[in-house]
Amino acid sequence: MALLSKYSVIESNDLAELQEMITDFSGPVRLKINQKGAEVAANMAVAMVGEQPVLHGTFGAARVDWHSDGECDDTMLLFAPTAGGGEITHLGQTWGLSTNTGMMRDLGLEATAYQEQFHSFVLPISKDKIREHARNLGGDHLGLVPVEFDPVADFSTTGGKMLKQYLNFIASSLNDGVLDQGNALMTSQICDLLMTQVLTQMKNNVQDMLTGQNVAHVVPRYVKRAQDYIHSNPAEALDMNTLSQIAGCSYRTLQRGFAEAFDQTPHQYIRKVRLQFVRRELLDIDNKLSIMAIARKWGFGHMGRFAQEYAQEFGHRPTETTR
Repeated sequence: MALLSKYSVIESNDLAELQEMITDFSGPVRLKINQKGAEVAANMAVAMVGEQPVLHGTFGAARVDWHSDGECDDTMLLFAPTAGGGEITHLGQTWGLSTNTGMMRDLGLEATAYQEQFHSFVLPISKDKIREHARNLGGDHLGLVPVEFDPVADFSTTGGKMLKQYLNFIASSLNDGVLDQGNALMTSQICDLLMTQVLTQMKNNVQDMLTGQNVAHVVPRYVKRAQDYIHSNPAEALDMNTLSQIAGCSYRTLQRGFAEAFDQTPHQYIRKVRLQFVRRELLDIDNKLSIMAIARKWGFGHMGRFAQEYAQEFGHRPTETTR
């Protein structure tokens, strides 16, 4: 369901005007019509649900190619297509866009795409706010590491369908004027549920910790102390005796606590946290270090084992992240 015309901020057949509007919204972008004699028929609608923008837009029937170098480090855009298709290359991956497959675009990183007869919801997501929401849902330790999403947004899954249905519900409520009543509590709850669905239904590095049944139980205080210390000091060489002292329990109790809460040992947990920091550095466009140097910086001395663990955690090898 598209947003009604009362929310439209631009209706234009002018490519330059459209490019300027998108640049103001998401950073510099270059647009090109890749179809002889065609022109854009853009319609962009923006509504506010509390402090959360919700957009729905299209470039029209023409094929439009676009490229962005990525200059907005604090925001992501979730695209949930409602019609048409296209293709995008982002974060070292290339995939097709359709009503079943969208994208989570990091505005701080380069992206190239084409779109044809493409209509989509667009949800701007503050990296700081989604990180804070993860912390509120799962505990302080989840606020210590940035939330990193898989760029391919799968709306064919049960969770993906649920999120898209919720976006349609929000659009319907906006169109019907239900959200015009100035009920701050209601809009706050709608926004909270929207962010919760994004975190739990779109693939990311904290999803399992938020949705796993074994983590739904209260984490023992001694496990949380060890957990918080690991996230605050990820590069520190920690032996289990030291970590047990920090946790205030025996080594065996700490092992059992991590196994019950996270289905892994403290040592495995530490390595997973460090892998997140390795990936963060590999994705940094300003990084000048080699993969080996970064891996060793975070305590991975055996490169073959490191590459294997990295691939198990993220689904691809470190060299693919840096492409």
